[in-house]
Amino acid sequence: MSIIQSLRDKSAVLLTGLIAISLLGFLVQDAFIGRTSGLFSGPSSTVGSINGTSIDAREFNEKVRLMEESNRQQGVQSSEMMTQNIIESVWNTYIQENLIKTETNKLGLSFTAKEMSELLFSNDAPQEFKQLFTDPNTGQFNIQAARTWFANVKKSKQSEEVNMVNNQLIEPLIVRQLAEKYSSLIGQASYIPKWMIEKMNTDNSQFVSMNYVYVPYSTVPDSSVRVSDDDINKFVQAHKEEFKQEKTRSIAYVTFDANPSSADSAAVYNKLESLKEELKNTADAKAFVARNGSSIPFFDGFVLKNRLAMDAKDSIVSLPVGGVVGPYLDGGSYVIAKKLDVRSVPDSVKVRHILIGVVDPRTGQAKRTDSAAKYTADSLFAAIKAGADFRTMAATFSEDEGSKNNGGEYNFSSQDLNLAKEFYNYAFYKPTGSRDIVKTEFGYHIMEVMSQKNFEEAYKVAYIAKPILSSVETDNAASSAATQFAGNSRDIKSFDANVTKNGINKRLADNIKEIDYTVAGMPSRAFVKWIWENKVGTVSEPFDFKDKYVVAVITGSYEEGVQSAATARVMVEPLIRNQKKAEVLKTKIGNANTLEAIAAATQQQVGQVDTLRFGDQFVPNVGPEIKVIGAAFNKANLSKVSGLIDGQTGVFAVRTNSVGALPNLAADVESQRKSMQMQMKQYSTYGSFEALKKAAKIEDTRRAAGF
Repeated sequence: MSIIQSLRDKSAVLLTGLIAISLLGFLVQDAFIGRTSGLFSGPSSTVGSINGTSIDAREFNEKVRLMEESNRQQGVQSSEMMTQNIIESVWNTYIQENLIKTETNKLGLSFTAKEMSELLFSNDAPQEFKQLFTDPNTGQFNIQAARTWFANVKKSKQSEEVNMVNNQLIEPLIVRQLAEKYSSLIGQASYIPKWMIEKMNTDNSQFVSMNYVYVPYSTVPDSSVRVSDDDINKFVQAHKEEFKQEKTRSIAYVTFDANPSSADSAAVYNKLESLKEELKNTADAKAFVARNGSSIPFFDGFVLKNRLAMDAKDSIVSLPVGGVVGPYLDGGSYVIAKKLDVRSVPDSVKVRHILIGVVDPRTGQAKRTDSAAKYTADSLFAAIKAGADFRTMAATFSEDEGSKNNGGEYNFSSQDLNLAKEFYNYAFYKPTGSRDIVKTEFGYHIMEVMSQKNFEEAYKVAYIAKPILSSVETDNAASSAATQFAGNSRDIKSFDANVTKNGINKRLADNIKEIDYTVAGMPSRAFVKWIWENKVGTVSEPFDFKDKYVVAVITGSYEEGVQSAATARVMVEPLIRNQKKAEVLKTKIGNANTLEAIAAATQQQVGQVDTLRFGDQFVPNVGPEIKVIGAAFNKANLSKVSGLIDGQTGVFAVRTNSVGALPNLAADVESQRKSMQMQMKQYSTYGSFEALKKAAKIEDTRRAAGF
């Protein structure tokens, strides 16, 4: 009953926070996170469509808001990057749901209410759902409590709560189960026959001895072969699937460094240098650290040497107590450190305790007065000292549900720094056998140190750390330089002229999509929006990326479809050039029909390979020439010269001298078959979804809706 009441008290948002990410994450397959609420705007009422089904912008925005809320419930801080990741997560979830539901409906697959009930109210329920109804005393999933809660939700008149449960639990779970059924169906179609494995083994055991002539394309000068736009367009049209492009834009940009200067670094160093003597002489290091604003907070405890995470740890350890070292560089900060104390500390301890609490840790409400708790603890401690059994007393009186049924016992590592300070200090700093009453924020603990292991030297250290940041002068200088450049560069021509005049390095970025968040490793949704909201030739005002200022010019805009010659040239030109070079070389070879004659005509030599296996990927001393390997195993070329072969890097002719086979006695055909079949099944889920996605008509208009 207490579990259900707790859920009601925390509202439906708790359910969202615990369940949403894992169930939606199953569908999306990537790490996705957040968009701040209130960003919905724009003239479009939809964010896109999938196979003709429109996605309502307000509904989309609400799903984004709920996922953000779930992140906040779990303590995940919002950021612009998380915002964009959540938007992408929700978008991909819509695609997954639409495609899965459409296909399973065609196939007659369903996930019934009965199946839902059997899954939710069983030990196979989603882990996040089970955790909501797990008895903290037994660790068991309370199925009856789950049933009662679910029945109450179905009868609830609070529409928001019902909608949250449907959207964040029921619908994702239905899609998840449908996806599993679909994947299972596709996977069952995977089959590898035994004869295929046997044939592969036979083929892979073969080897040949061959001679060949290799005439590299590099023997024909590039300048003698011209590749026109018409050549490229013909190639692209013949291979349209390989040269499809999305709607994208490209930019050129320059950067102005705003990182800390040497003067900025020196200022931080000198500041810490001036604090060394004060740190050394202060009697209250904790107050001194707080007063001087260290980026490393004061830790009032001892740390083992192997857990001192800084390059200067050997220098710190070798200091006398009260000694100071630094300033030394640690990451992006300068640090000075004072060795306050040293002692021998165990790496692990076993303790037991009985807690008499003053507050309820779940609600924060007071349970009893401090004096009443102390009186009870004193009475129990007196009984234990008089001979009462500790385990029995813990089971009867302790209010720590995590240990009372285990005699109050715990094992802790010295890394368990989340323990209450007073509890930690007693467990690790008092000798084995110590017993006493220890007060913490939770109440009074009757503690006993049962054992301690692996003692090592540990150190208490105070740090004053200051990050090396850009000064106002450094930042202003970079900003001014960027502003001046942008002011003098109002089109592509003047942009390029000023790049040359000022000796600035111009960078390029292409394939920028409408809904991207990062350009050339620079995260900024505002930057992407600017690129898409302006026309080609527009020069930006400086964009502030904290460590630099960026000025960009839009250099190209590409519509969805097949790539133009200009876009495809970088990939296609080398291929066509080699094709044309192959024709030049074939003309040069002419009617030569022996390897020796071909070698003489091209000023090359006849090469030899004694053992070339069918499964090899490379021809020795040549490279990855799969066509050549295939020709070598062609029976038509046994003791005969092959036709001329257009390879990856040149023109070839081969003559196979002999064919042999290596014994393959250890081959386990059945194991090979099962392994390949399993790989095929695993790929089928991904491959089938990618095929559905490729065939689907997906229209993405999120930018028009303000995302």
